[in-house]
Amino acid sequence: MISIARTGSAAIRVQSDAKLSVADFRGLAAEIGVTPFVARKSGLIAARAAQRDERIETHWNGKETVNTARPGDLVVTNLDARGAPLVDRAGNQNVYVILADAFPTLYAPADVASAAGTTYRARATVEAIKLAGGFEIIAPWGETQRADSGYLILNGVDVYGNNAETFEQTYVAVAPT
Repeated sequence: MISIARTGSAAIRVQSDAKLSVADFRGLAAEIGVTPFVARKSGLIAARAAQRDERIETHWNGKETVNTARPGDLVVTNLDARGAPLVDRAGNQNVYVILADAFPTLYAPADVASAAGTTYRARATVEAIKLAGGFEIIAPWGETQRADSGYLILNGVDVYGNNAETFEQTYVAVAPT
């Protein structure tokens, strides 16, 4: 079940106890009266293939979600403008998992050196909706994902959340849809 709560003056918070679909994303946008915008990852990522099952916790000023990288899946680190790992106030690197079969369609090699690993740049754009009140949803990988302020992202057929600070440091708006 999806619920929309208005918090504060106009802040909207989305909660769902199931994975969100493309139709859910579009329906939420219509219900809250916003037009999703197109965004592109502005910076690079560093990625390495998992050699064994790895439990990866994504943090941004608190735990956002947990995922398991299986052998061959990519453990990704967002990089800042200088090519260093993006870190939150507590010093946690912003890491997450991308499935091995999806990675080549999402990212292309970048010929930029980084101590964090092999670098890549995004191939395509995503659609996004800002949720000033945040979200608590079930991510495509089946784990709860939460943030007090963030963005709901539609990437192909996957709908997931991204903490506002991380999104604003790693994406740039391209155009409204």
